[in-house]
Amino acid sequence: MTTVNISSTTTTTIQEDKIQENEEECQNYKNAEVWCHRMIYIGHDLFFNLETFHAELEKAAWNTGLPYESLHSFLRNIHLTHVKKTTHYIRSTIKEHLQTYTSGTSILTMAKSLNYPPYMLARLIVENIVASDSISRKEITGAMRDPVRKLGDANVISSRFKDSELHRGSIQRLFHSPRIDPFSNQPIPPPSGPITRLAVEVMEAIDSDPLYGPRQDRERHSVGIEYEIILEQTLSSMGIPFETEAQLRIRGTARTPDILFSCPVGIKVPKRRRRKKLHNNRQDDDDGEDAFEWKVVCWIDSKALFGDVQTHQTAVLPQAETYVHRFGPGLVLYWFGHAPIERLGDGHGDVVVVGWNVPEVCLLPTGEIAKHGAKLSFHPSVPF
Repeated sequence: MTTVNISSTTTTTIQEDKIQENEEECQNYKNAEVWCHRMIYIGHDLFFNLETFHAELEKAAWNTGLPYESLHSFLRNIHLTHVKKTTHYIRSTIKEHLQTYTSGTSILTMAKSLNYPPYMLARLIVENIVASDSISRKEITGAMRDPVRKLGDANVISSRFKDSELHRGSIQRLFHSPRIDPFSNQPIPPPSGPITRLAVEVMEAIDSDPLYGPRQDRERHSVGIEYEIILEQTLSSMGIPFETEAQLRIRGTARTPDILFSCPVGIKVPKRRRRKKLHNNRQDDDDGEDAFEWKVVCWIDSKALFGDVQTHQTAVLPQAETYVHRFGPGLVLYWFGHAPIERLGDGHGDVVVVGWNVPEVCLLPTGEIAKHGAKLSFHPSVPF
């Protein structure tokens, strides 16, 4: 009679599923990263047309296995690095670009040729051709938000660049549907008379840029606040006491995370994998309860973005480490997911990284367990 060890078979199956899931996650991340870099390298049309951007992003999300919102954030993170590297060259050759614009080439066409964001190029053009006595450098941002009223009058153009207004295009296509102010959400009335070529092309650049501009700034700000509110509501529903960033600033605390717990909290999170070779050359992962561990955290920093390796290592982690020095170990929450956890630094174990939501199980020093949507319950046997 043959005896089958069901427990061993089940464990092996779970391990195999976890390994496959992990490998799939790594492959999805790699595929998405390669796609993002390729689109940026070739200066794909998706960076210069909103419809193309959304269509290509949806297709890539399906092919890479990364959610649309996550891929959107991932692409912007990588593209921002491209912009930082390119900006010095663009600014150092600004005289050439101003001459090209004055000769009649549109800002959007120039942006495509330079593989540079239309909105950012438009802003650079505005900074250099408006008369300083009409619009100061400090007022440029306001002019970019409302080009019709702030840039529509020919008197704002510096005398050196008056000839650029000889190449006017049609404005009708820009008002074929109501335009909405990105900050007030109120309709922008079409101009009652002729407006400058500069105003028309700035509007065209703003409409064509899927990643940068007043609308995107407002959307990112709103999304960030939205997820901070979700974080606060989730913790409140779990009965965990905390202070918000706003409350901390009121009492004069500098460099504050979004959430500072009133007392250290234990959180149950997946372990960073420590693979070991088995006798048959297969790799073994921790299983079941052993796949999780308890970590003590004193704060949470909410990030309404995708945590790719470069952004995490160069921007998020250094910021998190300043919180560690002031408040102790903490947690970074990437609401749109993150790269494979093993590739993300953890500040020598003091920075926990999680994605998508607050960890489902938290433990207070009193021994009380807090879960999503559940009241506190006493559980003295849970170890840290």
